[in-house]
Amino acid sequence: MRSAFLSRALATRVITVAALLAAAACSGGSSSSGTSPVPTNGVYCDPGTTVQLARPFPGQTGVSTGTNSIEIVASGNNNTLYQSYTSFDIILQGHFSGRFSTNALNLAPSDPSAPHPYSSDYYYTGTLSQSLAAGDTYDAYLNIFNSSCTQLPYLGSFST
Repeated sequence: MRSAFLSRALATRVITVAALLAAAACSGGSSSSGTSPVPTNGVYCDPGTTVQLARPFPGQTGVSTGTNSIEIVASGNNNTLYQSYTSFDIILQGHFSGRFSTNALNLAPSDPSAPHPYSSDYYYTGTLSQSLAAGDTYDAYLNIFNSSCTQLPYLGSFST
């Protein structure tokens, strides 16, 4: 009888610990480590193509705090991003200074000095309405306006 009680008590503790670990793994929120945030609703802001930060360059340091234009490059134009780019903006998550967002994206001309990672590059820009903080690192994410999607993809990061 005592053995059955101990087995049930141990099983209850194992289940409790497993439930706590599962809850921690599934909690929402964002990350500033360069990895994508965990989706709070299971839906990502999917552009339908591969996208990355173009200007500032991914990993660039010493970016001016007066920088107000953020540029991304996407692969091709047969995708959701190209068909509805004005529904997207760019979220910058500062490691220390908080969160900034651009206005709606605009289609930009090809940028010869920007990265050209794809066989068919399409550029988009968003404008910030405020200055970036000095001495911070910003992770950039793609976002869809008026949506509860989780910002994804991770576009890259840069530092001021």
